[in-house]
Amino acid sequence: MISIKGLIIKSDRGIYFVKLTNGDEYQCKARGLFRKEDKKPLVGDYVDIRISDEDGSGYIEELYPRVSELLRPPVANINQVIILMSIREPDINLRLLDKYLLMTEKADIKTIIVFNKTDLIEQEEKDYYQSIYEDIGYDLYFNSNVEGTKLHLKELLEDKTTAITGPSGVGKSTTLSYLFPDKSFPIGEISQKLRRGKNTTRHTEIKDIGFGYILDTPGFSSLSLDFIDNKEEIPYLMKDFQSFISKCRFKNCMHLNEPDCGVKKAVESNEIAESRYKNYVSFVEEYEEKRRY
Repeated sequence: MISIKGLIIKSDRGIYFVKLTNGDEYQCKARGLFRKEDKKPLVGDYVDIRISDEDGSGYIEELYPRVSELLRPPVANINQVIILMSIREPDINLRLLDKYLLMTEKADIKTIIVFNKTDLIEQEEKDYYQSIYEDIGYDLYFNSNVEGTKLHLKELLEDKTTAITGPSGVGKSTTLSYLFPDKSFPIGEISQKLRRGKNTTRHTEIKDIGFGYILDTPGFSSLSLDFIDNKEEIPYLMKDFQSFISKCRFKNCMHLNEPDCGVKKAVESNEIAESRYKNYVSFVEEYEEKRRY
């Protein structure tokens, strides 16, 4: 058997689809050694595989060092994440968005927010969400597939490996199909009861778009705080808190009930959005509840 370098472009139930530089693809299994070392190959990993001369089956022998890693979706070696959220159908869940932003901050990966289905909202609502997240420092865009995709997403994707993620039913696959009609992005029928598309992406897969790579990922409806090691790091992952933490009287201030808290004063003066602060408090409470058990 010979050892060859390749890229994991898809995984499904313990089978890894590895693409070689010459375009050939092999279905591979991971060596048991990875389980012993508590390592798991991820989509986006560069690996060495061995191909059996007898039956052509492949085995992943070695994982190359990663430049980045994201917990949800579990992917490696991406340059950026684009989070798609709808404001209507389904209604936006700011707590879920803010929790996801915590995770991308922890992973130190550039994050872009796209609000989808904006034909369903008024300009006033656009201005509201824009004032929160652009003021924090996130790149933010609005998009409507009904009105035609005017979003210059392709420019954002150039020469990048981008994970496209978001809650179930926000129009992720529809948006990608508009942008890349020659690629396959299955679109589910609209649920008349929920007024949103059903989640159709079942696994994470890398797609070559010619000028970059995108990772189409399954939708999600919840996210745990498993990526948080201790609650003291949570405020440092809130991007909008950073300018005010140094103004707190106590160095170990958690910005909850402490006096002379720079963060709470910033909330009172509308320099930090109240929704962001409330979500922060809920994250600390959730973490403490998890640690209790």
